[in-house]
Amino acid sequence: MEKYRLVEEKFIGAQGFIDDNKDTDIVRPKELSGGLDAQCIIRITQQAKPRSCITTAMNMLASGNKKVELKAMGKAINKAVTIAEILKRKMPLHQITTLSSCEIVNVYEPLEEGLDTVVNQHYVSCLTIFLSTDSSGMDIHNIGYQPPLSLSEMQPGDHNANTGKLVAAS
Repeated sequence: MEKYRLVEEKFIGAQGFIDDNKDTDIVRPKELSGGLDAQCIIRITQQAKPRSCITTAMNMLASGNKKVELKAMGKAINKAVTIAEILKRKMPLHQITTLSSCEIVNVYEPLEEGLDTVVNQHYVSCLTIFLSTDSSGMDIHNIGYQPPLSLSEMQPGDHNANTGKLVAAS
């Protein structure tokens, strides 16, 4: 593809999964994720360090937020699942997981005369993991719902089991 240059990249059905600066085919609503504050959304990428994502989520929950949403696309999905499982072992969290897909359309323009414009489209899997400290506002009958782990399955960490309080990570 050295004789072509990328002129347009569209993300169709990827609202909330990509950076706000990138073009999408869909207009985003003012409130993301059913009233969830945009500050409570963690977008996980391939380059993201799991420890920093875990620390960010723990600090969000320790600061009084009851809900955190993890979003990942493509190869970052396994990292998001790992982060969610580590968080669930640190504190009792309700979880709802949803899978979707988005279409990515790339349009390439030729650099030389006589070549045609190339349109490349492919689909990428998208994962949203919604974690909450309480079940209020969560559909416990959702097919992707998982209740919190029992206290015997949880590991000591940033959550104080004696007081039930969350200790902010440093």
